[in-house]
Amino acid sequence: MESSVQSSCYNVVFVLGPPGSGKGTLCKLATNQLNTSDYNYRHLSVGDYLRELCKTEVSCEGESFDLDRIRIHLREMKLLPSHVLIPVLKHKISSTLDGKSAPTTWLVDGFPRNMETTLVFEEKIGKPVKVIVLECARDTAQHRFLNRSREKSDDEKRFARRYDEYVENMKAIREHYKGNIETICVDGALEEYIDKFVLESTMLM
Repeated sequence: MESSVQSSCYNVVFVLGPPGSGKGTLCKLATNQLNTSDYNYRHLSVGDYLRELCKTEVSCEGESFDLDRIRIHLREMKLLPSHVLIPVLKHKISSTLDGKSAPTTWLVDGFPRNMETTLVFEEKIGKPVKVIVLECARDTAQHRFLNRSREKSDDEKRFARRYDEYVENMKAIREHYKGNIETICVDGALEEYIDKFVLESTMLM
């Protein structure tokens, strides 16, 4: 698929970074700042959405997702295969438009995490208009990850596993999107880089 999702009624920006880099926080702040009556910004945290989806047995507006399989993969901290994950993301991105005609940009954080889902996303949904990569020292990321502690299993062992997986899988993703990546250093305090993140979220390639 050659075209990006900018040819439809919405754009997609991937926001990547190691666990604890602050992807969700930045995306929420940016969408709050950027939303206007003429343009919509939305934040999709893939992990949070999957966990929310698994809290109910009710299908989403007629869609039938393999919730049991999603639960198992989340519990075992395994990446979902593309044929399970991509339909969920496609439904979320294409259906949550509030009936508005204004164009929309989705800030999708925590995705993609490997090349398999990257390629299937592009085939089934489209290419992102931009990829924003957050970078920070491993010690900084680990400190933030442990402090937020969203789940009981969020310990040093889980951080190390996810961090190493991120670093390894990002090699191919960086190569695939070279020329379309904007890198932001997030080592310091939030106020040192939030403006740059908001700016990069609006400068669509």
